[in-house]
Amino acid sequence: MHFDNKYMNIAFNLAKKGMATSFPNPSVGCVIVECTHDFKNDKIAGFGFTQKGGRPHAEAKALEKVNFKKTKKYLCYSTLEPCSHFGRDVSCLDKIQKTPISQIIFALKDPDKRMKGSRIKKLSVDGTTIRSGILKKDLFKFYEGYFLNKIKDRPKITLKMASTLDGKITSSKKKWISNSSSRKIVHHLRSNNDAILVGSNTVKIDNPRLTCRINGLENTSPIRIVINRKLDLTEDFHIITDRSVKTILISSLNKEQIPKHLKKKNIEIINIKNKKFNLKTILKEISSFGINNLLVEGGARMAGFFLKSKFVDELIIFRNNIIVGDAELSLIKFKGNYNEEEFQLKKLMKLKNNILEIYRSQSSLIFLKKNIEKY
Repeated sequence: MHFDNKYMNIAFNLAKKGMATSFPNPSVGCVIVECTHDFKNDKIAGFGFTQKGGRPHAEAKALEKVNFKKTKKYLCYSTLEPCSHFGRDVSCLDKIQKTPISQIIFALKDPDKRMKGSRIKKLSVDGTTIRSGILKKDLFKFYEGYFLNKIKDRPKITLKMASTLDGKITSSKKKWISNSSSRKIVHHLRSNNDAILVGSNTVKIDNPRLTCRINGLENTSPIRIVINRKLDLTEDFHIITDRSVKTILISSLNKEQIPKHLKKKNIEIINIKNKKFNLKTILKEISSFGINNLLVEGGARMAGFFLKSKFVDELIIFRNNIIVGDAELSLIKFKGNYNEEEFQLKKLMKLKNNILEIYRSQSSLIFLKKNIEKY
């Protein structure tokens, strides 16, 4: 259709609006188009995106606003295949079926196992036109974390670090390695991820809040995850006392060993036995919560933990122009190395006296290329 790209682009922009709040569902954008039977005089009759907490879905919101007319033709554009399974509500496909919509167009098939044998194929037999693949490449990048979750049992992982010019993460003379411009970008990064992960040492040393604290993003803070095997965090840390955001603690202790001060409504404990306490198992547990995009902000050991396991999809470094010498902590601690082609520099940006470097994992790009044709 001559206007396919136009309306899928609008649906894509709608999906971006819900990205920070749609957890535990991926954010979807939907546009209902009204036109004449010869596909002229097209206009938007309804639109929507996945709402806070994942409900209502984009299609349901879009349909609420449509005043269907017998003399018009209607098309539904959705960034992801409309759900056909029953959950907390009637499926979006059931709702669409009750309308005069004659074409359903989506960018990507949904990799969710519950969508296998989707009834959407039957609709094409019954006379509804089903088309997919519009803006497929762009949308696959947008849903990369969701596809990794459903296919690989892990989220998309962005490792964020800040360092001096000589590769150190501490300075005895400065509280912050990065400047205020860099820190604002970090808050935006947090808002675009479902969860943020650190190690217990970071909590003990820095006592961070791990929330979004700039105007407009206060209600988009991600879930906080702390790898804390011994559950030895005391009750005076911000991530324990601040109940506005959920905190997940990953431990190797049994439920009977959980301290009383950690048995709170905003805290959830994931118990992993010592024999299985590795990053692959941790990430599988994290993805089971519906976490598709994970931001890792830990120190040198945590960065090394993720890099050694080769689970980093995107590497972001905020580099200051100061030099502090050997007395300070190094950026990364791990034994091993990467092929020099593994991380490719994709973006370089000057932020006053800081430089923002964004690197992309080639293994992650291979995953995209391998799976994009399947969906």
